[in-house]
Amino acid sequence: MLRRTRKGFPVGRVFVLVSGLAWGAAVAAGSLRDCAGVAEAAARLACFDRLAAEAAATRIDEVPVAAAKPAATGGALESRFRKESNLLENPFGLTAYKPNYMLPVTYNSKIHKEPWTSIYPDANMDDIEAKFQISFKAQLWDISERFGLWAAYTQESWWQVYNDEESAPFRETNYQPEIYLSYDTRAELFGFRVAQLNLGFNHQSNGRSELLSRSWNRIIAGALLERDNLAISPRLWYRLPEDEEDDDNPDTEDYYGYGDLRIAYLWHDQTFSALVRNNLQSDDNRGALQLDWSFPLNRRFKGYVQYFYGYGESLIDYDVKTNRLGVGVMLTDWL
Repeated sequence: MLRRTRKGFPVGRVFVLVSGLAWGAAVAAGSLRDCAGVAEAAARLACFDRLAAEAAATRIDEVPVAAAKPAATGGALESRFRKESNLLENPFGLTAYKPNYMLPVTYNSKIHKEPWTSIYPDANMDDIEAKFQISFKAQLWDISERFGLWAAYTQESWWQVYNDEESAPFRETNYQPEIYLSYDTRAELFGFRVAQLNLGFNHQSNGRSELLSRSWNRIIAGALLERDNLAISPRLWYRLPEDEEDDDNPDTEDYYGYGDLRIAYLWHDQTFSALVRNNLQSDDNRGALQLDWSFPLNRRFKGYVQYFYGYGESLIDYDVKTNRLGVGVMLTDWL
């Protein structure tokens, strides 16, 4: 077997090529001296013509160069990671974390009015409102080739933009900063590639006070698995305890449970995803389901349809069942 250089070019072929060229040069030099030594002019010219004809007829076979190694191929999740790695070189760049989208129109069949009416008895909330999400992350420390420390921020807002009677207020905004460690495992599990394991601290609150205040802190462990264009992300969390007098929502786990599961599938540039969570309590079972569909509009934007049913769409609605359908545009997707 031929030994190869670092770039994959066969050393044996290089040796043969260089040796052949050197041998040919030596032979050519000798032939030229022989022709130059011919005394008769016509014979000397004929000798040079013969050498020129031989040189023209002689062709060094093209040496096949090893083809460049193709870029690593994988699923849709790995493709996203490759694109993200290119942004890490830009000190002014931010990377999308969760999807960034705007739903100008959403309809909630049962808007939760009580938190507002408890403070503003005459307040009237519309069933139709806008919803948007902003989410990005940045690497704080590139610990090693496979370990990284990240900070992320996600903000979701529910905006009563069509409610002129109440001056179009933001009904609810959830702020979610977090910091986490990521580990690229490069492992296989049941035919899936375990792309990443994550462990971090997550704070979520709505930034309000008194009766409208909602917040909790969690330690979240998660994984990212992929096979072709299918990605699966299970998460488990532990809520950090708070003092009873400071806890605005002590029964959050009864509605959010202790983890969730997201599944996303890329099909012909369209992404279908689902989020499922459940408190796993047989006597008082509660959970939530979110279905998402995005499709290309142009090179930059996607059309987006979102459906949510269940508890905990927002912190203010964590203990109220929501049934919402929204349409809009998406800037960045899961895949």
